[in-house]
Amino acid sequence: MAQKLEHKFSDPAPPPSANGAHSPESHADQRRVAQLTKANAALRSLLDELAAVPQLDEFIGEVMAAITGQLGAASSVLALLKPDDETMAPELMYQDGLVRRPGEPGFSKHLRALKLDQMAAGGLDQPISVLRVDSPLAMLIPEGILSGLIAEGVETILIIPLSSKGQINGILSFRFADDREFQDEELEIARALATQASLAIQLTQLARTARESAVLEERNRLAGEIHDSLAQSFAGISMQLSAASRAVTKKSEDALSYVERANELARFGLSEARRSALSLRSNIIEEAGLIEALRKLTERSNIPGLISCSFEASRVDEKALSRPVQQDLLRIGQEAISNALRHAQPTEIKVRLSANPRNLVLRVTDNGSGLAKGRAASGGQGFGFANMRARARNLGATLDIRSKPGQGTSVIVRLANSPEARAHSQ
Repeated sequence: MAQKLEHKFSDPAPPPSANGAHSPESHADQRRVAQLTKANAALRSLLDELAAVPQLDEFIGEVMAAITGQLGAASSVLALLKPDDETMAPELMYQDGLVRRPGEPGFSKHLRALKLDQMAAGGLDQPISVLRVDSPLAMLIPEGILSGLIAEGVETILIIPLSSKGQINGILSFRFADDREFQDEELEIARALATQASLAIQLTQLARTARESAVLEERNRLAGEIHDSLAQSFAGISMQLSAASRAVTKKSEDALSYVERANELARFGLSEARRSALSLRSNIIEEAGLIEALRKLTERSNIPGLISCSFEASRVDEKALSRPVQQDLLRIGQEAISNALRHAQPTEIKVRLSANPRNLVLRVTDNGSGLAKGRAASGGQGFGFANMRARARNLGATLDIRSKPGQGTSVIVRLANSPEARAHSQ
């Protein structure tokens, strides 16, 4: 059944100057503030939906509605890859406030599944692409689809491939009834919002294939974790943008500093999203192994100009470790990095995995604010340390937390380097 969706964000008008006019500089600042405000509102709304909707399929529709409204598109279509026959088949269409599925009234009749080799004009090799139906490139679109687009009055199509595990698994396309030009900020916002669709698809697939309640609990925990961590960033962005709007109205020179701070918070939030997406990949260990997974984790935690996160491995034979052991070590590393970023305001985080004749050691060290004296004495209770301790117990490992106020924190996991420990959890 077609689902009615309402936009949960508005298009704020730029504030006028004191004399009612806009200088070129103030107009550019106002436009940037307005764009960031819209994106922030859309992203925060989607985070709330992710935590609240009973069916994650509904969340994908919310994402489509948000980006369609953000860009001012006439409609949007989600197509997903069918691995069995390597076709990209339409799954959802958003238009006039409704999400429709194939076969429902209002779903475009010209939409159909296409073989991947028929999608030469689909922009699958680009992070984002713009296609105009009167361009020579559009001639590569199968005739029935092209004629249907023209009949519907579509002139421009924005195409964003979606990926999972490094492979394209879908496409989001947005249709415009005019010869549309896009600003770089709009494309960045569209890409950021599209990552939410990829996340929703992964969560939906996990929920559909889950056979044990533990898997469903993990899905819900991850969704809540993503919501809580990102919502904190976006709340900060909202405060900075509000201050920027007031400063622009007063012609204050502080406006740009507020916008720059909002940009910093946005980059931090996107880094959180990248780490969260990695945590959803339950088969990352099978795909890459512990060392490469930790390397990817640290890479995704870097925020240029703000936080440097590095990884080093020494004398580790990961093949001697069971997959469950590797999985728990990876999750402890993720939790330690996340805690540091959320609570300690570090500029540097170092992750090291090493082995000696007695132990395998995972060490995560930051140069942040450290733990308060009482909390350090209690062994770092709270702040996610309970989850790390539980995983360490599951491994038969020890977890040591060393911290002093103002001098950073080290989280150290030691796993006995013996055949019995290596086989633990198998």
